[in-house]
Amino acid sequence: MRFEFAVTLRYFLSRERERSLSLITGLAVSGVTLGVAALVVALSVMNGYQANMVRAMAGALPHLSVLPPEGKDLASLSELADKLATREQVKSAAPFLLQEALVSNLASPDTPAQGVMLRGVDPEAEAEIPEFLAFLKSDVPDWDTLPAPQRLAQAAKLLRILDLSPEPGVSPVLLSPTLADKLKVKPGDELAPLVFPKQGEGFTPYPANGRLRVAGYFQTGILAFDELVILIHVRRIEPIYPGSERNASIGLRLDDPLDATAVAASLRAQTRLGEAPLAVYSWIESNRGLFQVIRVQKFMLFIVLMLIVVIAFFGMIGALVMLVIDKSREIAVLKSVGAGDASIRRVFLVQGLLIGAVGTALGLLAGLGLCALLDAFPLIEIPAGVYPGSDRIPVLVEWTDLVLVVLGTMGVSLAATLYPAHKAGKMTPIEGFRFG
Repeated sequence: MRFEFAVTLRYFLSRERERSLSLITGLAVSGVTLGVAALVVALSVMNGYQANMVRAMAGALPHLSVLPPEGKDLASLSELADKLATREQVKSAAPFLLQEALVSNLASPDTPAQGVMLRGVDPEAEAEIPEFLAFLKSDVPDWDTLPAPQRLAQAAKLLRILDLSPEPGVSPVLLSPTLADKLKVKPGDELAPLVFPKQGEGFTPYPANGRLRVAGYFQTGILAFDELVILIHVRRIEPIYPGSERNASIGLRLDDPLDATAVAASLRAQTRLGEAPLAVYSWIESNRGLFQVIRVQKFMLFIVLMLIVVIAFFGMIGALVMLVIDKSREIAVLKSVGAGDASIRRVFLVQGLLIGAVGTALGLLAGLGLCALLDAFPLIEIPAGVYPGSDRIPVLVEWTDLVLVVLGTMGVSLAATLYPAHKAGKMTPIEGFRFG
C-alpha cells in the first residue's frame, strides 16, 4: 500500500485524543449517508409510481387505437381487426366504442344521475388479456385470497357475462365500486340510460331504450377512470344510442405496451404507402403530458434532494480543513523527509473520497433497506386512488438511478476535497512547524 493511503486511513480512523476531529468526520459521513438514502428512496418511489401507472393504464386501455375510414360498421371493423391481429408484435385486436351517457338508479329515483362513459368492449378478446382481467372482481367468497389462476378464470367468466342477455332489453355491465357507491347500486341492480332531448324538445332527459344490469365490479386504481367508465358489450350500445357505431374504433394490444409509439409509426408509414387510410394513436402519445410531468417531477426531486448532499459537501470541506490544520506538524514532517506537494494533496483527496465512499455505501444500504421494508410491509396507509393499482407505497429500484446517485455523490465529494488538498499541498515545512 502506498504511504498516501496508509496516512489517509490513519487520519480517517482518528485516535481517542482526536475525538473532536472524529466527530466532524462522522458528521460529514452522516450527511452523505442521509442524502444518498433519501435519493434512493425518493427515486425508487417515483419509479414505482410510474410503473404502477403504466401497468394500470396499459391494462385498462388499448395500446393502439385505430380509427378506420368513415362508414365502417362493427362487422367491417371485426374483419379489419382480424387482419391487424396478424401483425408482428400485436397480441390481440378488437373493436371498441366510447359513448357518453347519463345513467340513473331505477330503484332509487332520489339518487342523482351520473354522467358516465360507456366503454363497449369485446368480451372474447379481452378475456385473453390477463392484465385486463386483473382489474375485475367477482362476488366469489374470499376473492382476494384465491390463487391467481383461479382468480383470472373467474374474472374471464365474469367478463363473458357481458355477452349474455338475461332479459330482452337488459344489458349486463361492469362498473367500479366507487361509481357503484355514487349510484347506490350493487350487483343485480339496474340502471336506466338517459337521453338528452333534441333542440326544441325541452331540457329534461328521458329514458333510452333498454336497461343496464350491474353484473360485477372492476377497479383499475386510476380514480378518474374508475369514477367515469362503465364496461358493456360493444354491440349493445347501438340499440341504446342509435348511430353510436359511427364512433367505433379498433383497439390493439401489443406484446410490449412500451413499443406502442414505434408500432403506431409503422402503421402510419404503411398508410402513406397507399394502404387504407388509418388514423393511429398510441396510449403513450395520448397520455404524453402525464409522462412528461412524471419525468419532470423525478428530475426536480433528484435536484432538491441532492441539496442534502451539497450540505454535506460543506461539512466535508470543514472536516478536511480542520484535518489540515490539526495535521500541520505531520505534514511538515512528511515534507521534510521528502514527500512532495502532489503526495500531500493525494492524501487529502483520498481522505475526502473515502468520506464520500463510506457515506455513499452506508446510504445505499439504508436506502435499499428502507425500500425493501416499504415493498414488503404496508408501513404507510395510502388512500384509494393515490397510487394506481396499489394500496401501498410502490417501490421500484432501478440500477441506472443507483449509478446516477453514486456518480453524483462521488463527484460532490471530489469537489469538496479540492480546496483542503490544495491548501495542504502548498503548506511549507516552516508553516507546518510554526502552526502545528
